[in-house]
Amino acid sequence: MMIYLRWMMMRIDEEERLPILFILAGDALLNYGFEVATESFTYGEDLQRATKAYTVLAKKPGIYGMIGGQAVDVENCDRPMEREKLDFIYDLKTGALIEASMMIGAIMAGASEEEVLCIQQAAKKIGLAFQIQDDILDVIGEEAQIGKPVNSDEKNHKTTYVTIMGIEKAKEQVEQLSMDAIAMLRGQKYKNEYLEQLVKYLIYREK
Repeated sequence: MMIYLRWMMMRIDEEERLPILFILAGDALLNYGFEVATESFTYGEDLQRATKAYTVLAKKPGIYGMIGGQAVDVENCDRPMEREKLDFIYDLKTGALIEASMMIGAIMAGASEEEVLCIQQAAKKIGLAFQIQDDILDVIGEEAQIGKPVNSDEKNHKTTYVTIMGIEKAKEQVEQLSMDAIAMLRGQKYKNEYLEQLVKYLIYREK
């Protein structure tokens, strides 16, 4: 792959090199994440926790997580989809990363397997709510805030929660999923008011 990219770089002009540089930047950032994570093995006192957390970090962005979700999304970007497939994409594309961040925090804090599983399920709901809110903002958001043209999903013929159930029902889904996640978090023995407030903020975010 790297040899091919270098070969391409030598044969195209500067403007055409940008997509290749974007690919390399993505590769660099993904690898840098693992570079930072390996420091936990050097400075951490509990290597078992660090190993479990590292495993989550390796799996969630990969083919069974973010990258897999992005691949299915690209493959179906201009095709009608059932809600089940859309949920599958959102669960992997967005949910997996939120799951990873919350699970890793729980693992490193010494949470039990049951507690980590509960955190994972809450994060899954937060991830789906986050992605549905993206669908909503694509229709009613302001371009300067969301960082992309409004109605870009419609122009690209993408199936979203808005196209499936309309904006109002989609808003209800965001709120319900978020409140379910908060209820699950409140069921843990350690309370985290900041995390609860963050989830509530995501319900009404405008960017």
